[in-house]
This record gives sequence, structure tokens and C-alpha cells, in this order.
Amino acid sequence: MMKTSRKIKSALAMAASSVLLLLAGCGSDTKEATLSETLKTPEAKVSEVTVSSFRIDWDKVYGAENYTYSLDGAEADSTKSLSVTFNGLEAAKEYVVKLQAEPAKGGSKTSSEPVYIHVRTSDVSQLEKPEITVGSAYASKTIISWSVIPGAGSYEYTIGDISGTTTENRVTLSNLAKGTDYIFTVKAIPAGSGNTASEYAQASFTTSSEDVPALLIVPENVLADAVVFDVYATPDATFYYDVVSSSTLMQFDEATVIERYRSAIIEYAKSKGISLQLAIASVLKVGTNTIGVSSLASEMSYDIIAFGMDYNGNVTTGLYTKRITTTATGWSSGPNYGGSSWFDQNFYLTNAYLGMTGYGWTNSVWTTWKGRDVQSIRYRLLPTSTFNSVFSDPYDKEAVKAFLRDTSYSYAVRSDYLALVNSSNGYNSVTPCNSGVSYTMSALATSASGEEELTVNSITTKTTSEAYTWFSIAALVNEKYGPTSSKMACVLKGVGIESGRLVIIKTAALANVPESSYPAIIADKGTELKESYLEYINGNGLALVVDVEPQTSYTVMATVVNKAGDKLTKHASVTTTAAETKAARTRATAVSENLAANAEASPVGLRLDGVEAIPVFGTPTSTEDLWTIIHNMNIFGTNYEK
Repeated sequence: MMKTSRKIKSALAMAASSVLLLLAGCGSDTKEATLSETLKTPEAKVSEVTVSSFRIDWDKVYGAENYTYSLDGAEADSTKSLSVTFNGLEAAKEYVVKLQAEPAKGGSKTSSEPVYIHVRTSDVSQLEKPEITVGSAYASKTIISWSVIPGAGSYEYTIGDISGTTTENRVTLSNLAKGTDYIFTVKAIPAGSGNTASEYAQASFTTSSEDVPALLIVPENVLADAVVFDVYATPDATFYYDVVSSSTLMQFDEATVIERYRSAIIEYAKSKGISLQLAIASVLKVGTNTIGVSSLASEMSYDIIAFGMDYNGNVTTGLYTKRITTTATGWSSGPNYGGSSWFDQNFYLTNAYLGMTGYGWTNSVWTTWKGRDVQSIRYRLLPTSTFNSVFSDPYDKEAVKAFLRDTSYSYAVRSDYLALVNSSNGYNSVTPCNSGVSYTMSALATSASGEEELTVNSITTKTTSEAYTWFSIAALVNEKYGPTSSKMACVLKGVGIESGRLVIIKTAALANVPESSYPAIIADKGTELKESYLEYINGNGLALVVDVEPQTSYTVMATVVNKAGDKLTKHASVTTTAAETKAARTRATAVSENLAANAEASPVGLRLDGVEAIPVFGTPTSTEDLWTIIHNMNIFGTNYEK
């Protein structure tokens, strides 16, 4: 048995636990006179239970000089402190600790009755199975990556008779055979004792029968509005690259794509009176490069393209492409859990206060805490990568709680701010951050009754201050569309949309429906968008007008699909005004009735009155470098491009 002081290393390895039983060995036949000389039985509490350890704390007993304890009937030990930690235990096993308060020698008091604490150590949890991505498959260069697994210290992989171990989440393989089938496997190996290795993940692929291409594109990191990728090339190879919406690129053949970029560069050089060689040199890359492109729309497919070109404008290779899909805004692979009826945390991005504070969704994260009878909050913001390193199991609530209780590693919300936390609006705060990074906010709230609630949320900051999307929806009442008490307009605007379904429903019908269920509602109850609408939706936008009831809130939701097969669901709500006269009232509709089937295209056509802004592929600001200028041009002469 080993005793240790409270250390953060213990807290970082903790796992979920269950305390089975707490008994005090008090005999009912003890005489009153004896009890008056007997020390009080310690009141014990179990915490920090892991697969191999746990901790017991107790309140000070008046008159006690020290405390004796034993584990599973072993020889008793003593301590003057008010806690003890047991280490080196077996996982998923019940242990019994006997604890007594001991008086000073020669005194009138006697030892307390023992208390027996039953504790079961946590089960060993298995690490998640990695998700494999085959970036390229060539005999001389096969690049394979996989998802980062929280709690993993390394990864073991095999391919054929080759095996290896790496601390990275990718490998580059060579000396494979052309045109050959391979099976690649990888498993995550735990960094500590709180987990077991993951299952093997497996991916099958066939190496190309061709040599590695002149330009090999391998995505490295895909965010909501940016992508980072590698282009592998020989040291003297020069090439042009871009990132283009897939719904645009798929409309043109390879020769047309290359020629339009080449012509744009040449024409721009002529218009500015600069030499062709200088213009081309400013847009080409040489050799292997790691490249980042931002100002992308979220949840949309893009093609990374590259083709060889020399400094005289001659095209030296064909077109190489690699498709990626951007994530949802704020998406993070980090943990999200917690919250209750008396305390909740909203962790989010916003640009609403950028002009006032200088903080927006590229350089800050925002937190709102809202509660009832909250007496204290301790919190800590960490990059998600750090959070996952600190906690071998990011979903181990007991471990995170212990971390936040430690004043050396967390911060306390000021007492004068707690009144705001307990108000109807809650307490809002901002923390400066870096762009394009995932962060995790953990907070431990304690109520007036001593109850604790842990909330953990993760989010990824944006890389650009602009908001790009390929579909937007608005709900509004405006006199241009009819009486504001009986007419509402649903405004749809998009890029490259080929089909969609629409639902307009009373908001009351969605009272207990999470937003995650909206796509299912649309699939079940939705009305197909007419083909004649798509031209307008993909142009300046289309307003659909429906009859509604006065002083009623309505929600419009739609799922659309673009030319590349991307699917996106958006929703918006509006409340109608009171009816001026009884005659103005419309027929009553059922709460769950979909009104979209009766929607009519607005006679105002493309003039969307009352719509302040629906940003769909806003034009990026041109900067001084020529590549950005060419990138922002309407190279393909279609409204599907930025």
C-alpha cells in the first residue's frame, strides 16, 4: 500500500467510479456512559477513483490526535492528515477501507467506532478506433493519415509484412508494388494505465499502376472556412494551384479549366503593363509546398487543383485534383457534455461585438453561464489538443471535476458576477484566442445545496472574419409581401442548388423538438422546391409567400442539395403582427400543418424587399498579391463561382 499527497498527475488519470456502500460500525448495546468518552466516527467521502487508485477524505474529529486506516483487512497504518490515497490497485475491483479516529495517549477518550468504506475501482476503458484516410496510393509515395485519438501516446501500424510505431497520426510509405492491393491497419496505444489499446482500424487500397504524378495533392487540415494541404513536386517543378467549389469545377473539362486560368494571368499582366514572366512568377509555386487557403464556405465540397506551368506561360502537366468538404462553422472533435436545469453553459463564436470590442470569431471564444442558486463556478479554457493530453479520457467527469477543484489549475468566477449568472440573461464573457484552433471550455458549478454540475464544450475558431455560405434562408413579415398580420415571406438564396425540400410550420409545434431533428422533419413533411424556382434561388434569391395567422410565430426550414451532392439544412423564424380588423384574420391552421405546399412565388420577383442581408459567397477582398486577385476573379464566367 502506498500513500501519496494530492498531485495533479493523479487527477489527470482519474476515471469514472462508483461508491458502493458507506457503513459505520456502531453497536446498539453500547452504554451511554461509554459513548460520552468515545470519539465521533469520521465522516468520509470518496473521490478521484481511477482504474488503479482512489482517495478518501474525512472531516476533522474533535479530540482526535490521528487516524488509523487499513485496506481489505491489512495491517493498519496511521496519519495526522484528513485524507489518504491508495494506489497500485486492480481495475474493476471492490475494496474495503476501515477508518477510525484515535485519541491522544493518556487521555480520557477512546477510539471512535470504525467506519467501513466500500469502493470499486473503475473499469479499464478502450481507446477509440482511429478513422483512416488514404491521402495518396503510389508505389513510391503512399501517404496515410488517421484521426487523433484522445489518450493515445502512440500508434502501431501494419501494411503487408511492414510494421511500425509512430507518435504522429500519419505515415509516408515507399517501396510498395505498383497496381497491388494492400491492407493497412493501425491501432491507438494508450499513454497511461487508464485505457487499453483501441481496436485495429483497417483500410484497403490499391496502389496506382502509374508512377507518382508530377503533382501530388494531400489535404492536411480541413476547417469550416479554410484548408491546409501539401503539394508534392520535384524541386524544380513550377505549378499553379487553386481551391474551387466542386459544383463549379464539374461543369468544365480539364482543358477549359487550365486555359481559363492561363488566359486570366496573361490578360491581367497585359492590363497592368507588367511582363508575363513577372506575373507568372508571382503566382507559381516551386517544388513541394504546404499551402493554406481561407475564405471558404462551410459544409461545402471543394476541389484543390494544380497544374504545371513554366515561366513563359506554357502548360507542362495535366490537371490534378483532390476533393475535400469543409466542416460546419465551429465544428470540433473535442468533447461536449454536461448542463442541467439549474446550470448551463453556452460556448460559441460571434462577430456581433467585433466593432465594439475588437473580438470576433477569428480571435476569441464567448461563454454564457446561466444558472439558478449558483454559489460558485471554477473554470478553465484549454486548446482541445491540450485538454485531450491532460485527460486520458476527456469524458471522465470525475477527473475533470478534480482538475477544476484544484485552485492551481482553474479559475474562479468573481462573486459579484455570480448575481449575473443567476439572472434571467446569465453572465457573458470573452476569451482571446488564436484563429483556426479548437478550444475546450470546462466549468464546475456548485449550487447553494452543495450539488455540482460539470459542463464541457468545444468549438473551433474561424480563420476569416467573413461569413460565406452556399445556402441561406430568411423568414420575415413585410408590407411589400402583404399584410404583416396575415402574410409571411420565406426568402431562399443559394449557389448551385439542384433540389430541395421546404417546411413552414408553427413554431409551437417544435417546442420539444431539437434542431438536430429538423432534417428528419423536412424529409417526412417537406414540400419539394419547384424546378422553376431554382434559377431564382441560385440568382439573386426567391421569396415564397404564404398565408398565416396574426400574432403567431412560424419557422421555415429547408434542406437543399447542390450540384456536388452536398446537403445543407437551414431554418429561420418570424412572428406576425396583430390583425387590424377581424376581416383581416386568416383561416386557422393546425399547429403541425406544413404551409409550404401553398407557398407562392412573390410577384416582386428578384427584388427582395425587407431583406437586409443574406450573405451567399460574398466577394472576397482582393489583396496586393496576384494569386489572390486571380483566385477572386470570376474565372469560369458563372454565378456558381465567388
